[in-house]
Amino acid sequence: MALRMIEIYLPAKEAERVRDELGESDFDIHGIWTEPLDGDGKLLRVLVSTGSSEPILDDLEQRFESLDDFRVVLMQAEATLPRPKEKEDSIARKANAARLNREELYTDSLETARFTPTFLAMVALSTVVAAVGLMRDSPVIVLSAMVIAPLLGPNMALALSATLGDRELARTAFKSAVFGLLLVLAISGLLGWVLPVDPEVGEIESRSAVHLADLALALAAGAAGALSMTSGASSALIGVMVAVALLPPAVVTGLLFGAGEPQRALLAAELVATNLLCLMMAAILVFLIRGIRPATLWEAKKAKRATRNALIAGGVLLAALVVLIVVQARQTPELGEQLDQVKNPVEGSD
Repeated sequence: MALRMIEIYLPAKEAERVRDELGESDFDIHGIWTEPLDGDGKLLRVLVSTGSSEPILDDLEQRFESLDDFRVVLMQAEATLPRPKEKEDSIARKANAARLNREELYTDSLETARFTPTFLAMVALSTVVAAVGLMRDSPVIVLSAMVIAPLLGPNMALALSATLGDRELARTAFKSAVFGLLLVLAISGLLGWVLPVDPEVGEIESRSAVHLADLALALAAGAAGALSMTSGASSALIGVMVAVALLPPAVVTGLLFGAGEPQRALLAAELVATNLLCLMMAAILVFLIRGIRPATLWEAKKAKRATRNALIAGGVLLAALVVLIVVQARQTPELGEQLDQVKNPVEGSD
């Protein structure tokens, strides 16, 4: 059972009142302690199951956010003895007890989506490694680049910002996602211009066209990324999956543009756009299913509008891309026959 320790700093009278209310509540609480502070304040410590932490935090914020001496600190409790037992009728069981609370998700997302020199350095390094792997037709090197690519944070933060209707998080995540993608295109374009690039290499050719199977990969990656965030599980392997859907096609786009192959580059760019849309829409849907909502009614209405607009816009764009993919798939055999005739003029004449 996942546990959280909530430290609440309040005036003494308010702290005693909150202690009594929590003790009589249906929240999954495993211990309450108080400690006097300097002046007229008290520290209230509450050990709760993760599923109960979000409603408690929401209630405290709505009641005491105007107080100067009010502060809440949330910490993860690794273990406790004796082992806690969950109430059969607890709110934690009725709610989504297996996920992190909204404040933890927001803090983690904001931190991983920040536009920092380290973020840029990791993007640059992963781009160089991926470009080398693609040009050498080495899946192992390409996979190595996915391990260090920091693409999970900004994209999941964008999806969370659409779910919560949070503009600050959206600005931070959008800045990192856009500048990160531009850096990938710039570095890979330069490498494609300087180094010889063979568009027929397997690792490059496979990302120079969009197939319906790519949609399934991107949808699964987006859903897995959102699930890993909400459950608090390790996101290292999920980050690799997200990077697989985004980094190689973006690097291929830059390489082909730099190598003077604009038509193939546009097909790779189409794959990047398709994967981004699928990632975002899948992550938003998972956040909604997991019950990620703002605390207040007004914020919930604003978030509902933002989420609806994001899903509608993404759905329209994705439908247009699917139509384009189907049209291109029908044209592919004809293009293949033309290429074969160019490569083998003698056999073609026979």
